[in-house]
Amino acid sequence: MPLPWLEGLYQQLAQSFAQQRFHHAQLFNGDKGVGKQRLVDSLADGLLCASPVNLKACGNCKSCQLNQAGTHPDKRVVKVEGQTIGVDEIREISDFINHSAAQNGNKVVVLEQCHKMTTAAANALLKTLEEPSLRRYLLLTCEQTALLPATILSRCAVHEIKVNPEYTTQWLASLNIANYSWLELFARQPLLVQQWQNDNQLEAIDSLFKFATNLKDSHNFSALVDILNKDHSLVNVFALFLTEHLKTQLVLGMDFFNYQKAQSAISEFLYNSSHVLGLNLELAISQLAFTLRESQN
Repeated sequence: MPLPWLEGLYQQLAQSFAQQRFHHAQLFNGDKGVGKQRLVDSLADGLLCASPVNLKACGNCKSCQLNQAGTHPDKRVVKVEGQTIGVDEIREISDFINHSAAQNGNKVVVLEQCHKMTTAAANALLKTLEEPSLRRYLLLTCEQTALLPATILSRCAVHEIKVNPEYTTQWLASLNIANYSWLELFARQPLLVQQWQNDNQLEAIDSLFKFATNLKDSHNFSALVDILNKDHSLVNVFALFLTEHLKTQLVLGMDFFNYQKAQSAISEFLYNSSHVLGLNLELAISQLAFTLRESQN
């Protein structure tokens, strides 16, 4: 399914490629769920295609068939294994680029979440960026450019992926997703919502929202703990719902000192959830609920 909010950028990239102004290192920055990966995958397919139209793959040539099978010898995808991208993975990129193309065309490297490179990995990548080779392209995705060295950024064409909620509202409606009251919070991360739909998690997300808006009145957190234990990444979603609920309470007259106290408690909960090994999640939520109860009384 095409992503209408990315078409303008794709056309710009296709035009620059046609005019031979396409940078050898393209970096796409944006939140999770904005479509960076789909954009990069389409670009990679177009760059490897024998007869692309406006940098979009034909889908029929040998290169396209190899791509569809996931066996194209001139494409390398580097993903995060664990918490970081190490120097060995980046050195493999350099080796890959320096070899001849098996299909006698372009070679493409996709480097996902490049902000997770170690310092040594970033230094190794810098050497590759400083010595661009003809018909060799690096397509990088990132969620936090602030975590990348300025030397890396200065050697890439950096694109900020911005999502227009007008497009995504219609797009999400086409997926037949129920009009949840929290849906607008993710209007700028539509593919995240689609992923939840595909993983049958929408009801779980809705339960998190209901817990967040009634946490101070709740005493049994076992169902909440079950949801968060099944997918730890949802802790951030839960914290977002809590924060948005607090903002509403502030507008309705909540004391600002209590608001700050409650926000600090949410931040502490988030930090402990990701940094404290063996955290008793139910106890942590109970403590958080107690603080929120105190701040809103």
